[in-house]
Amino acid sequence: MQTRITARHFDASPTLRKHAADRLAKLERFYDGITNAHVVLSTTKDQVAGRYAEITLTVKRQRLTAEDSAPTHEAAIDNCVERLRRQILRYKAKLRSNDKDIHH
Repeated sequence: MQTRITARHFDASPTLRKHAADRLAKLERFYDGITNAHVVLSTTKDQVAGRYAEITLTVKRQRLTAEDSAPTHEAAIDNCVERLRRQILRYKAKLRSNDKDIHH
């Protein structure tokens, strides 16, 4: 999986970039057909949930997206990855049911 990390209007620290890459790598345990991942990190004016993360995964014939705001970028990334994990499981179930339809 090719991972791109974009930080808007701030410089992302190497530890933040590593955190994002590590979390995304864990998604490959659920589905190995992920080709690209793009993480966009930014800050908002909101004091409570001022850190924003958006992750877009490219899988076979589809694009999965999750976005979240949290007090830290790490928490926002974790929430996005959890949402994407659920989307991947739904996507895999749909693929499996379509495969069964083809073979019958």
